[in-house]
Amino acid sequence: MKKKEIAMKVLVTGGYGFIGSFVAEKFYREGHEVHVLDNLSTGKKNNINFRHHSYLLHVEDEQCEQIFRTNKFDVVIHLAAQVDVEKSIENPAGDSKVNVLGLINILELSKKYGVSKFVFASSAAVYGNNEEIPLNEESRCAPFSPYGINKKLGEYYCQKWNEIYQLDTLVFRFSNVYGPKQGSKGEGGVISIFTENVLNNEALNIFGDGTQTRDFIYVEDVAEAIFRAVASDISGLMNLSTNTETSINQLVDYYKDITEIAGVVHKEARKGDIQFSRLDNRKVKQEVDWIPKYSLEEGLKKTYDWFKNQKDNHIDKENTYNEKIRSKPIFSELGKPYFPYIENVLIFIIIAFLHINIGDFFFNIDLLLIYILIVGIIFGKVQAVIACSLSVVLYSWQGLANGREIVALFTDHTTLIQFAVYLFVALLVGYVIDRKHLREEAAKSELQLFKEKYLLLDEIYTETRKVKEELQTQILYSEDSVGEVYSVIKKIDSLEPDEVFNGVISVLEQIMKTKEAAIYLVGQGNRYLRLISKSNAVSSKFPTSIEVVPNSPYAKVLIENKSIINRELDPNLPMMIAPIWKEDKPVALICINEMDFDKLTLYHENLFYVVTNLITSSVARAYEYVNATHHDRYIEGTSILKAEYFKKILESKQKAQKQLNIPYSLIRLEPVEEMEQVIEKISALLRDTDYIGIDEKGSYWMLLSNTNKESARAVINRFKSFADQCFFKEEEVYV
Repeated sequence: MKKKEIAMKVLVTGGYGFIGSFVAEKFYREGHEVHVLDNLSTGKKNNINFRHHSYLLHVEDEQCEQIFRTNKFDVVIHLAAQVDVEKSIENPAGDSKVNVLGLINILELSKKYGVSKFVFASSAAVYGNNEEIPLNEESRCAPFSPYGINKKLGEYYCQKWNEIYQLDTLVFRFSNVYGPKQGSKGEGGVISIFTENVLNNEALNIFGDGTQTRDFIYVEDVAEAIFRAVASDISGLMNLSTNTETSINQLVDYYKDITEIAGVVHKEARKGDIQFSRLDNRKVKQEVDWIPKYSLEEGLKKTYDWFKNQKDNHIDKENTYNEKIRSKPIFSELGKPYFPYIENVLIFIIIAFLHINIGDFFFNIDLLLIYILIVGIIFGKVQAVIACSLSVVLYSWQGLANGREIVALFTDHTTLIQFAVYLFVALLVGYVIDRKHLREEAAKSELQLFKEKYLLLDEIYTETRKVKEELQTQILYSEDSVGEVYSVIKKIDSLEPDEVFNGVISVLEQIMKTKEAAIYLVGQGNRYLRLISKSNAVSSKFPTSIEVVPNSPYAKVLIENKSIINRELDPNLPMMIAPIWKEDKPVALICINEMDFDKLTLYHENLFYVVTNLITSSVARAYEYVNATHHDRYIEGTSILKAEYFKKILESKQKAQKQLNIPYSLIRLEPVEEMEQVIEKISALLRDTDYIGIDEKGSYWMLLSNTNKESARAVINRFKSFADQCFFKEEEVYV
């Protein structure tokens, strides 16, 4: 499986849902930038509690293009769907709108804006009631619900977008996914339903005899498989399951092992229910290098514990909410719908009082008509008609009170005209006001639509501005800015290998933010690693030499020319190791340790890879320079450095001792007969990091790297067989 080694920008549609939240979290924990698109129809924002970019839209919404236009997504994982099978049967058009039109919209935008990989979540529902067990990717598909039909259609769209537009698409057919955050709706919700029943001390309802089987897979295993698939170069279609059948009766037994249950009730089997289900997962195991981590017992226990914690928290919140409700006046909440009627009646009482006591036509003004106008203007047609009715009743009552007959009253043309005027005014004013209210509502709806679009654009603008400012800061001012990186890398811009090796430590410490770094030279035959430079740390864990044991991590690095990360946190290994190669063979090894935990990210892994390449280039250039100037550096026919170059190397060792606390030994060699032959014998026993040279006065010196006084004397003792001890001036041993 070929891993993608750079941080990706990932869009998860339905990312606030059950599966989507786990997938989003997995990518976030691996150091990728996560964007979530969800309409919160079934998802919840509190399902995600890490830093991410949020877009509250329907997947079929045209505004999704704004998101794709602004963000260059590397990967789109399409998990947004209508997942309720029964709902798809009741409303197939609504199911198609989300599961087909929504998919097409996201597919088309992925193609248009250059998405590298598109992952689609299909379902085992596409197989229908196929009795072939286990079901593999080539098994016959015969979905019997609009949900399954639309999922199968979605697979076809993904296939065609791959063939026609070369969009890299990958389709997973999920078996019955379960786990924390799952709702009781949709396919595969039997575990969440049973868990809620157990926690509520309710009996478990089994439709049929309970021998029907399902292939349950824990949601974290699904998230892991999707992540691994995205990080690889595979595409096509594959089942995602545990390849294990579990009957509903067995599931009940697992619950009995966890806690007590209230009982089991067997009901009539539901028409259309699948009897047996198990998906073959051999393809995903082979191509994705994945196996399910959680058994059903483990996953069920984790799920039960999560639901129990949620229930306990919900009870606490409900009690707090009830206390707040009790403290509020009930009338203020319940009386709101009746306020217009109450206010209408109060206005009527005032007008009636004035009408009765002042007269019908005080200053030729009909107070009842004014009452109808006021109510119509304030409340609209319904209250205006009620006001008209109350006015008619009051007018009639007043006429009867004045001694008129009821028949005469309602046959009098003046009275009927008066009633007609009241009704006409009520309807006219009410109609005009209602039209005004409708226009206002339409304007408000349009304004709300523009507000939502503005908020989306403002959010995108804010994110873009933030990224722009981060990039500007990074380029100009930050520790990772171009100027800062250049000044750091300048430390290894030398043609002398020793100066490069000393500069490597400073580069690693500053760029990788580590407290402990080291570089080893690879000995002949790749058998030993010799420490050439390290950080000036008192508690350094790097030994002066390392034996390369076959099949060890060090041997693997040297043979395969690949960096390794100590993901197992083995205390006997550095946190990161990388080789430096020259001419198809390893010449050195870089090690870093003591990194802060928050630096153990994919970003810093990629940064280590980049820094290693820069160091490799500098080391290769330095070695090429040494080879090119070999005849100028050494006395002809010998391995003795000339005074000029010996002085440079000595200064480099002194600088390393001062800055990095790396010891060295400088030993003067007394003149003897056949001096050059003796020196050649000594040189043959020295390490690649040790030197013999001559100074301006003609004196010979032996320079031992990373060697203290005791080690220097041990080295001198190794030369007893062919050199007298007086040949070495021990009082000239320096560290």
